[in-house]
Amino acid sequence: MIEAAKRIPPGGGFRIPGTNLTPYRREAPTMRRELVWVEQEGCQGWACSKCAWEFNPSGLPTGKTIAEMKQNYERQRDGEFTSHLCAEHPRVQRSNSTRQLQLK
Repeated sequence: MIEAAKRIPPGGGFRIPGTNLTPYRREAPTMRRELVWVEQEGCQGWACSKCAWEFNPSGLPTGKTIAEMKQNYERQRDGEFTSHLCAEHPRVQRSNSTRQLQLK
């Protein structure tokens, strides 16, 4: 028989030492952000799936060959995507009154 102190509680976790208590942690579901290709009227490009961040290259791709240019472009894009904070790029929420004005 397994001792109560060593038993893993249902759903995993651990017990608080010296007690028979298990801390309760409710974790938010993980929502992975992804780099997505976006096509809208008048523009297209790479963006974040969870916020309003969009990749804006700093200039023309650099490199001596097409392959090197592509690699440098992707390195810049991926680096900026990885380092951006979604909280700094909130999506704009339209109010109902704005939608009604646009529909009329």
